[in-house]
Amino acid sequence: MRYFNICIGAFLLFMPFALSAQNGWENDGEIENVEIEIVKDREIKLPSANRNFEKIPPTTVDASKQEIEYFYNNINFDLPDLNVRVRPLRVKDERLSKLYGNYVKAGFGNYTTPYVEGFFNSKRSKEYSYGAHFNYLNSKKGPVDDDNSGSGKIDVDLFGKYFTKKATFSGDIGFNQRLYHFYGYPEGQEVDADTLKQFFNNYYIKGSVENSDEKSDFHYHTGVRFDYLKDNRDATETDAQLNIKFEYTLSEQSFVRLGGDIEAISREDNLVEKEARNLFRIRPSFGFDYEGFKIVVGFNTVYENDTLGDAGEMHFYPIARASYPFSESIELYAGIGGDIKKNTLKTLSEENPYVDSNIGIYHTNKTFDLYGGINGKLSSKLGFGAGFSAANYKNMYYFVNSTADQSKFEVIYDTGNTTVFNVFGQLSLNTDERFRLSARGDYWGYGVNDVEEAWHKPNYKISSLASYNLFDKFLFTAEAYAIGGIMARDTETGDAVKLDALFDFNFKTDYLVSDQVSVFLQFNNIFSKEYEVYYHYPSRGLQFMAGLTYSF
Repeated sequence: MRYFNICIGAFLLFMPFALSAQNGWENDGEIENVEIEIVKDREIKLPSANRNFEKIPPTTVDASKQEIEYFYNNINFDLPDLNVRVRPLRVKDERLSKLYGNYVKAGFGNYTTPYVEGFFNSKRSKEYSYGAHFNYLNSKKGPVDDDNSGSGKIDVDLFGKYFTKKATFSGDIGFNQRLYHFYGYPEGQEVDADTLKQFFNNYYIKGSVENSDEKSDFHYHTGVRFDYLKDNRDATETDAQLNIKFEYTLSEQSFVRLGGDIEAISREDNLVEKEARNLFRIRPSFGFDYEGFKIVVGFNTVYENDTLGDAGEMHFYPIARASYPFSESIELYAGIGGDIKKNTLKTLSEENPYVDSNIGIYHTNKTFDLYGGINGKLSSKLGFGAGFSAANYKNMYYFVNSTADQSKFEVIYDTGNTTVFNVFGQLSLNTDERFRLSARGDYWGYGVNDVEEAWHKPNYKISSLASYNLFDKFLFTAEAYAIGGIMARDTETGDAVKLDALFDFNFKTDYLVSDQVSVFLQFNNIFSKEYEVYYHYPSRGLQFMAGLTYSF
């Protein structure tokens, strides 16, 4: 403010002189000498300004309410009556795809081979299921002298199941026939065709009941079966079986299990008196987890009254098995065990249908079996497995051609110890349900005691099966297998004869015409190799068949 006052004072002092000078310029135009004295110490004081702090009074407002009048005009519209129907929204039930539970398949092939097969099943039900199966395949002609080497089979089966919340009941009744001819006679020999025919008729009935409550800690399965076998050479055999299996879960890591079998076998032949052979087996075990291992230990006790070797004795076998998950996709396992292998006319004739009449039939005692292996997956589509087994047997059976008739086979037994070593490997591939492949290879080594060779037992077998689905219209299936190392005994010299290795390749294609109709074409033994699985019994060459399938 001080400097401000100085400036104002200087301005006021200067104004009179400026005005007078202006007047002088106007009068005579001359500038006089004037001295101006500026006093810096002069102070200019201004009077204080008056300020009015009085507030402006608020404006007076009339708060009285005015009444508002409303006028209503009635407007009438003549509209027709509106009939509103309310339809509740419903969620559509998902339509089930049509189920074709039945189909009939028929075809015809070379060697005068008609083929008919049918499956008939009940439709969807939560309480029961039932059905029937029929199969007829007959090749009138064969590889040797046409009708003298024909073969065929017939299967008829009725089955059903009944489901409850606690148990499932099932039953089957059926009939099987297998027809063969003894065509392994010497070439050029005159034979009576009526004496060559051989067939086995088997009638069976079976039933079972098992626990269907998955949440229960107690699980059981009980089954019965009765077989009656008869051939055309006065041989008959009955086999009544009862088997049980109980399992109780103690915890998530442990369980106890009890299994048992009772079998009563009776056989009669034209030169063999009726004989009864009984077999009783009980197998308790205990399973638990220990530091990643899954372990099962127990024992197997078997009583049998066979008439060969140590028959009529009680047999005791320790049982143990352990598995370990090496990784999430690989499992290792190993174990030991032993058992009695049941041999009957039915089981032996299924393995070799050309057995002679009045053969000796005895059980085989597997006294010891040590095994181990590995299972795993290399990916979600590729799996593998490999393992071994080293076992010792007593009364191991073998097939040799009869010295009286080379077209028939006798059954001989090694009453000493027979060691059998087996190694195997297998592979499986599944690509999006389009392509599937499975392959397995086995090798067996035999150490015999009272016989010269392991007659008609192969040393190796390689098999594979592949299928491919093309556009859901074509299904291609191929099968190949090779078997070798089979030894046979010559009936004249008694010398061992090694059969040629066999290789068989089969191919089949199905074309889906519609959801209900398809046609098929099948080829067997494409390379037409007349190999021998049994000595003096060459197989058929190339076989083909065409047919039709109808589902309904």
